[in-house]
Parts: sequence; C-alpha cells; structure tokens
Amino acid sequence: MRHVLWAIIVAALWIAPCGAQTIELSPEFWLAPRSGQVVRDNPQLQAAVAAYLQSSQARVRLHHQKRDESTAQAEELRGWLIALGIEADRIDLEEGNTVDPIKLEIMESR
Repeated sequence: MRHVLWAIIVAALWIAPCGAQTIELSPEFWLAPRSGQVVRDNPQLQAAVAAYLQSSQARVRLHHQKRDESTAQAEELRGWLIALGIEADRIDLEEGNTVDPIKLEIMESR
C-alpha cells in the first residue's frame, strides 16, 4: 500500500502545476468517519501534499466559512495536514469563503 501512495505522490509531483493549486473537499468527506489512513488515502489531499512538497516556499491556505462548523472543520483539517508532514507555521486559516466546501490552496509564499 505504501508503494502505491508514494507512486501517486511522485506522479503528482511530475504533473502538478507550478502556480497556486486549489482543492475543494466535498461535503461527503466530512460526513464519513475520518482516521489517519482515510485522510492519507484521500486522492485530493495526496495531490495537495504533493504540491506542497514541490517547493520549500509553499504555503497552505484553508478557506472556510465564518460559522462554527466550518471553522471546526478547517481546524481539524489543519491538524490532519500537520500529521501528514506539512509544517504548522505554513498553514493559514482564512474566513470568508462564501460557499461550503472548504478550499485548500497551495501557493508560493511571498
């Protein structure tokens, strides 16, 4: 299983664009029980981590709505991303998303 995960990450590194990449997590992601393995095996999050690993200057911005449930989901996702190897001080939470899916944006820091 690890070989498959690494193969996906390496493939994503080759095809990921250089600029900012935005991923939306579907509402179904939040309805299913989550564990470290479920989060690690999510193709969208694998692509996000691969894009982050492309650059030592990459940052992650989590866009969420200004409501309790969305804020809690963004904070939970931040914790999972840290567990997947993204540095905590390179993850920003940003309120003001007007639609529900949390958007995860990988970008170069300025």
